[in-house]
Amino acid sequence: MKRKAWPLACGLLACLLGACTVLVPDPDPVTSTLPTPDRLAELPADCPRSGGVAEPRGIESGTEAQIAADLLAAVGDWVNAGTAMVANEPEWIGPGLPGHCLGDLAELLGRIHGPALLSERGDETLTAFQAEMVKENLVNLEAARAQGGATNARRELALMQQSSQSESGAFLNLIVRKLDNRSIQPTRMEEWMVIAVPQESRNLVFHLETKEAAHGYFSW
Repeated sequence: MKRKAWPLACGLLACLLGACTVLVPDPDPVTSTLPTPDRLAELPADCPRSGGVAEPRGIESGTEAQIAADLLAAVGDWVNAGTAMVANEPEWIGPGLPGHCLGDLAELLGRIHGPALLSERGDETLTAFQAEMVKENLVNLEAARAQGGATNARRELALMQQSSQSESGAFLNLIVRKLDNRSIQPTRMEEWMVIAVPQESRNLVFHLETKEAAHGYFSW
């Protein structure tokens, strides 16, 4: 994933928290949180329609610690989305499942979870992040179908290195443990730099840059 240099990220932060309005997007339209049971109708006609997928949760307003917790929880929901369905619904388990359907499901789940978490007016880092989440979700969908059980891949907060918040939004610099499905040890340590902007009672991510954390950083 192409990463922007820290000076640009710091410039974004300076504008966001220094009352600059140029880089802070207009509020996103409020999307409905009502259940939409026909989500699977968006899949190609030869894919199963049995089962259902949960609506995503976003990032509520709160302290920097709460924003970080909600963000990581929402990311976990995304990468595990649909895995219970493909592990338990006969039409998804059966040998007749067309080979493209899990990939189509991962793309659909990205279209569901992305807008609940990422601002449509965010910067270019969000495109790469969404693509990575769709990729991880597909890996977990394939694992769930093969193993016969929902996955539990997740990310956990190891350290909040820096944080600040104003009326314009919140800045977070996090060290995050990445744990793959059924793993009890982190498979990767990541550093996240996040800018979240308020949208009524919730927050949407405007910038999310990730990179591998320094070698040995909280590697337990």
